[in-house]
Amino acid sequence: MARTFPWGTTYYSKTYKKGSRITTKTRNFGTYALKTDSIPPTITPLNFKEGKWMSKADYLKVKIKDDESGISTYRGTINGKFIMMQYDYKTGILKYDFRDKVSDGVENNLKIIVVDNVGNNTTFEATFYRKEKV
Repeated sequence: MARTFPWGTTYYSKTYKKGSRITTKTRNFGTYALKTDSIPPTITPLNFKEGKWMSKADYLKVKIKDDESGISTYRGTINGKFIMMQYDYKTGILKYDFRDKVSDGVENNLKIIVVDNVGNNTTFEATFYRKEKV
């Protein structure tokens, strides 16, 4: 279910189906409509590509975006280990600081999963190479 405004903005709210009834909880009055969001979020690498050496980079950056219901959650791992990524809501950029030293070898497998507010998800996987600065 989504709250709609005359100027085209839509805000999705968590919706539940109980039998043949669809419900949502809200604190605001307004016009609501049933809308479908079947388009998953997008993940675009910004400062790297598959197989790139990242030894001189301080950060790894990707842009995440969802045009319909918005981003709900994201999770990043390198070589199966969780990485703390900073999310800038205004720009949609996820950033990982290499000083966290999660990468433990020359070849590193990055995996990022992004889920939107209605449950659509996208998985991005890439391999990059990095030697720690000495």
